[in-house]
Order: sequence, then C-alpha cells, then structure tokens
Amino acid sequence: MTFLVTLLVVALGVFLASEGLATDGKQTLETGKRVYEENCGVCHGLSGDGQGMAAHMFQTPPRDFREGKYKFRSTPTGSLPLDSDLVRSVKSGVRGTAMVPQDHLSDEEIRAVVQYIKSFSERFSREKPQAPVPIPVPPPKTPTLVASGRTIYKKAGCPECHGEGGKGDGPSARDLRIKPADLTQRPLKGGATPQDLYRTLMTGLDGTPMPSYKDALEEEEFWALVFFIESLGGRETDPAEERIGRHVEEMHQPRRGPIMRGSPLRPLQEGLDKDQRKEQ
Repeated sequence: MTFLVTLLVVALGVFLASEGLATDGKQTLETGKRVYEENCGVCHGLSGDGQGMAAHMFQTPPRDFREGKYKFRSTPTGSLPLDSDLVRSVKSGVRGTAMVPQDHLSDEEIRAVVQYIKSFSERFSREKPQAPVPIPVPPPKTPTLVASGRTIYKKAGCPECHGEGGKGDGPSARDLRIKPADLTQRPLKGGATPQDLYRTLMTGLDGTPMPSYKDALEEEEFWALVFFIESLGGRETDPAEERIGRHVEEMHQPRRGPIMRGSPLRPLQEGLDKDQRKEQ
C-alpha cells in the first residue's frame, strides 16, 4: 500500500511538473511573439519570411527564418545554431548590416524572442544542434604568421571570390547571388576578434557560397589565415546600412522619439503608425 501511495505521489509530481513546463513554454512563446512583432517584424516580416515593410531598404536582405539556415553559428556547417548563437546575434547585432544590436531588450525578452524565431522553421522540432566547434587560444601574432597567411589565402582559393586584395572582387564574384565580403572593410559581420574569424573559417556561412575549411587546413594554417585577413582591414567605419537600421528601429518604436519631418524615412514611419492604429 505504501509503495502504491509513493508511486501515485511521484506520478502526480511528474504530471504537475510537465504542466508547469508547458505553461512556461506557452508564456515564453507569447512573450517572444510580442517582442518579435514590436522589434523584428518590420524587417523580417510577421511570418518570418524576411519580407518586412522595411526589407527593401537594405542591401543585405533580412534573414528568412523559415529556412532554418543561419550564417553565424558556433556549430559545424549544416547544423542548427545553439540558442546562445541566436542570443548573441539578437543582442550584439550583425555588424555592417541593418541588424543593429537589440540591447534595449532584457535577457528574458531576448531568450523569449529566440524561442519564437525558432518556431518559424520545422528544423528545430526535427533536429538538434551539433556540439560547438572548439576554438583554441590563438598563438601570438607575428610577421611570419601573417606572411604565411598570405600564401594560405591563395592556397585555399580565397582570391577566386574575395579577390587578390580581399576586396570581394574575385573572378567568380560577379556570378554569385550573395556577394563575397570585402575583407578590407571593417567591421566584419561575423565579429571583430581573431576567434570570431577562426569560427567563421571553421563553420562556414550556411546559406552562402562561403564553405567551411575545417577539413582543408591545419590549425596553424587557420591562425595564419586569420592574422592575414586581419592585416587587410583598415579603420572601422560607420556603415550606411547600420545607420539605416538604427533609423528604422527608432521609427518603429515611437517611444524612442519620432523621425524628423522631411526625413526620407518619415513616409515609412507614417505607414507603420497607420497600420498600428488599424490594429488598435
């Protein structure tokens, strides 16, 4: 009898715990939906298709979340990203694009919107992300390594797309739908540190022609190539797309201050305000 009572108590506890998790999950998605519609939908579209009202303003198209393909991951090529990868992209943004940091959101809101973004793609219900690619501590940067990196840059076939000088003007560039990065421009989209560059070379950028070089280069060759690419960069600029992204963000959130009368972005703000009034 005691065993039966114990079994019933355990079963009841498991049931209540699962109910609590289901409720928490529903609340998280509801919060994520609200955060997404207030902050992300204007560019990425309310259905996550990358066709939001402001999408036509950008040279770099907003991500289509329905595909479940992400460039900036810590996981191997072809794998889904970790939640922490998506959190980093939301919180820190993607430099050089209109995807500006959403650091006005709380950590709870960012985690919630990440779960909502994942709901746009069936991949997240079918697959699990692979383990992240380990990133070792970089060796000291030396002129010898940089010079070696120049050789490896050619050996790896980088000039074919990125060009001899890294300007993104290689012979194959004109035929690519997604244009190769200009490696002389700063900031780079994937991040500013040597570890960020190492990660990009190891994982590739899914959904683009940029492959993973994980099985093509030795570890020392990776760091030599990283330091060579670093040496191509000049002074960091304030890219036009980031400025437009900040304007759209301000315009889409009236509480942050309206766009000045006469701004070329004002018609878009008025259209958003009109849509918001329709919804009320």
